[in-house]
Amino acid sequence: VILILARMGGDDGGDASDIDIIATVELRLQPTDAKIPFSEPWYDAIERRAAVLFGFETNDPSSSSSTSTRKEKNPKQNQQLQPYLSNLCVSQNLRGRRIGRAMVRAVEAIAVDSWGYSKMYLHVDLDNLPAFNLYKSEGYKDAGLRWNPFW
Repeated sequence: VILILARMGGDDGGDASDIDIIATVELRLQPTDAKIPFSEPWYDAIERRAAVLFGFETNDPSSSSSTSTRKEKNPKQNQQLQPYLSNLCVSQNLRGRRIGRAMVRAVEAIAVDSWGYSKMYLHVDLDNLPAFNLYKSEGYKDAGLRWNPFW
């Protein structure tokens, strides 16, 4: 699922038919092995198989990077796959207006209310303090696990 927040017309006095992208976020089901996924799922599958082949097993369902918990609605959900929040972007000139927070809450609502999951995970660059602090303030916890491929 990719959510896009947009508005008609530009701030620069452009044509009213122009569309400005304000923010985007992606939500998908991903194995909880602390690996940052590629955009192409087939490439992920190849990399995961190579890790297993070379003895670097990555299918530990208990590992994740950051998680938030809510009451489990559907305990029969596949525990090997969990909702993964990625690619949260807010237009630079509109940051600080709680748009990122609203996007996080929107994908949480999808994961919990529509998909029945109680946890989500994500990766965040530790040098990106605004993002790290956003997730921390929303209840996410640093699991401290990082994918460290041998290649």
